[in-house]
Amino acid sequence: MTTPMLLLAAVVAGWLVQLYLTYQQSMAFNEQVGKLRKSGRVSVGVAGQRYRGGRAFVAIAVDEQGVVRDSLTLSGWTTFARGRPLPGLVGQKINWLKGEREIPSLTKQQREAARQAATLLKQEGRATPSGA
Repeated sequence: MTTPMLLLAAVVAGWLVQLYLTYQQSMAFNEQVGKLRKSGRVSVGVAGQRYRGGRAFVAIAVDEQGVVRDSLTLSGWTTFARGRPLPGLVGQKINWLKGEREIPSLTKQQREAARQAATLLKQEGRATPSGA
């Protein structure tokens, strides 16, 4: 086999490994989000840019009173990142999360993702027909 063919084979093999690891990461995060459903309605927000500071995903579980009962975050530069608890959001009202206040224990990306998740939950609540 020639050098260009070996190089192409190595690139394709690396790409396939990356696809597999990304799939495993998303399945693990989806499983963790599924477990959050025991705590209430769940919403997931995302913020940040892929190559500038990284992306963060935040999942929140909210009870009937609009209080966050559980939350987790997925952030990191690699496909080896896994979801972990985000205790700074537990006990907060989603109306408060939608606002502009900072939360000291969260990164900028996590704060923006939490804001998006709260906004999506509020929009979902308005879209649900009464009496349904």
